[in-house]
Amino acid sequence: MTPHLAQVLAKGPLFQQLPPKLCQCLISKAQPRSYGRGAVICLQGEQARTLKLVLDGWVKLYRLSGSGEEAVLATLQAADSFDEVAALQGGISQASAEAVSPCTVLHLDLQAICACERAKEHLQAAVLHMASHHLDGMMAQVEGLKVQTGAQRLTRYLIDLYEAEGGAIEFELPFEKVILAGKLGMKPESLSRAFARLKPVGVSSSHRLVSIRDMSKLRAYAEATAA
Repeated sequence: MTPHLAQVLAKGPLFQQLPPKLCQCLISKAQPRSYGRGAVICLQGEQARTLKLVLDGWVKLYRLSGSGEEAVLATLQAADSFDEVAALQGGISQASAEAVSPCTVLHLDLQAICACERAKEHLQAAVLHMASHHLDGMMAQVEGLKVQTGAQRLTRYLIDLYEAEGGAIEFELPFEKVILAGKLGMKPESLSRAFARLKPVGVSSSHRLVSIRDMSKLRAYAEATAA
């Protein structure tokens, strides 16, 4: 196991639930695959076959409506996983996944249960934990869509990204704005208007580059609009 892989697994909530011996056994049978930007990783409705763990880069999870409209469910980065339940039960993928940057995804076959003691029991408990984790995330996302404006959702996202970037006042969005719009439940033109509303509090953007001149003003805006 490489140091990078060990670091990713240590961060991943799924593998935190599994005994070390079972983790090692699963990883020994896993297949890392590299994808270029725009590559399809899996499609909604296809046999899942494997659990997928993002090792690096960014992945977009989305569903298509009957009319062909795309709904972005999540953007995933290193240590995030998907298709857990379908892979364990031999079911189908409930969403499509696409690489939105060059990325590496580890494919784990949960049907090839190893000889580790209580392997299936441990996997079922870990997958149930992940299903609950995903549900919590979806509930928070739905709540945001119901009670927050587009500018409020963008503000929260920028504050989180600012903190993840170590407090940099200028940083690059991890993916294109059209994907960010989908992630935040907006049309691209609505995202542009949301950025425009944040200009008075010191936020500016050009393509993927974002500048925050005064984080205290942005935080104050977030608190004032949430009240």
